[in-house]
Parts: sequence; structure tokens; C-alpha cells
Amino acid sequence: PEAADAPAEPLADPGTAEAAPAVPAVDENPTHSEHPLASYVLHVNGADRPVTDVWIGESLLYVLRERLGLAGAKDGCSQGECGACSVLVDGRLVASCLVPAATAAGSEVRTVEGLANGGQPSDVQRALAACGAVQCGFCVPGLAMTVHDLLEGNHAPTDQETRRAISGNLCRCSGYRGVLDAVHQVVADREAADEAAEAEAEAHDAHQDPARIPHQTGPHGFTGNGSVNGSGSGRASA
Repeated sequence: PEAADAPAEPLADPGTAEAAPAVPAVDENPTHSEHPLASYVLHVNGADRPVTDVWIGESLLYVLRERLGLAGAKDGCSQGECGACSVLVDGRLVASCLVPAATAAGSEVRTVEGLANGGQPSDVQRALAACGAVQCGFCVPGLAMTVHDLLEGNHAPTDQETRRAISGNLCRCSGYRGVLDAVHQVVADREAADEAAEAEAEAHDAHQDPARIPHQTGPHGFTGNGSVNGSGSGRASA
């Protein structure tokens, strides 16, 4: 015999059915809601820049670019491996993608925008451009910060020292030859400027205090005018 059809499930009484659990609202920023917010002040390129009510875990790179509008430092890898995000924190070169921005509060932060002098590119930036180190340009801000940091501590680095310094900066365009040439140019230009300034200072000192030959008394008391001890007579007394 064929199996009997299974009895149909009884319909639930709408008045007695349990209410379905409410679906929680989706947080568009779940990461931010799960971590505390923070407000702090960064001292960037000589100016105080307040950062208000942001996720405490934001990197220094993110805050510089997205909060403060300083887009010079680049996000090349987010792992501290490419050097494109290099900045100075209290004079130390760091990968800003690895530094929590909140930890830099109270420190002096210097970005590639802060290398300019009077609105003009620094000598390092000009040399990198003149020597062909700028190709696609993506890595150049990090290279500029690295070369600047190198020359701050070593006024005349060898090629080997320069190569070691820029070994953490990834560049697939220039082949690094232009960077080495740029370092040579900056060193030569700075030495020439120092020599010119030294020569100018010496000339200024000589003009302010010219050398003077003191008045000398000749043999037996004769002075240069033929007198004896300044008496005006060319004849010595007996």
C-alpha cells in the first residue's frame, strides 16, 4: 500500500505566536564603534594641528593624509616595508603607517611638506628632481625624507652609506642612480656655500678691523722722521 500523506502542520495562531527577535541595526563603522575615540594635538611642521574624536587606532599616516590634508607621505604597503610613508618624529625617521597617531601627540612631526624653505623646495628636493631621481614620483617624498635625514647626521656620506640609508625605500623607476647623484650635488652645493660664507665673513672682519703697523723707534732712539726720541733733531746729543 502507498504511504499515507504526512499530516499538514497546524497553522500558528497569530495571536499566540512569539514575536521574531529584532534584527540589530548594522553599524556602518563597526571598527570605530568597538574602540574608544580620542582627541589630541599633533605638532606638525611647526604648527599645532588638533585631531578631534577619532578612532584611537588610526595610524599617523592616515591622520596626516585624511585628517590633516598632508598627502605627501604615501601608503605604499601599510607594512613599513616600502619607505613611501617616511616622516620624522622628534628627529627620528619612522614609517608613519606603523605609528599610532595618538602616540605622536606631544612630539615634533615633520613631513615632506615641512622640508620647503620659504615656500620653495629644499635643496634635497631640488637635487632629486635635477638628477633624475623623480620618475613616477610616488616614492619621492619618502626618499626626500630619508636623504634629508641622512645629510642631517652625515654631511658627506659615501655612496655605500647612502645606499645603506635608502635601502628601506622601494623605487622601481629610477634605479637609485639619480638619488646617489642628488646626494653628491647637495653635498657639493653646501660645501661651496659654506666656503663662500666663510670667505665673506673673513672679508667683513678684515674691513671692520684692518691690520695696523705700529710706530717703531729706530736704532739708538732714532724715529722714522730722523729725530731723536721724537725731539725733531736728527743729531744725537753727546
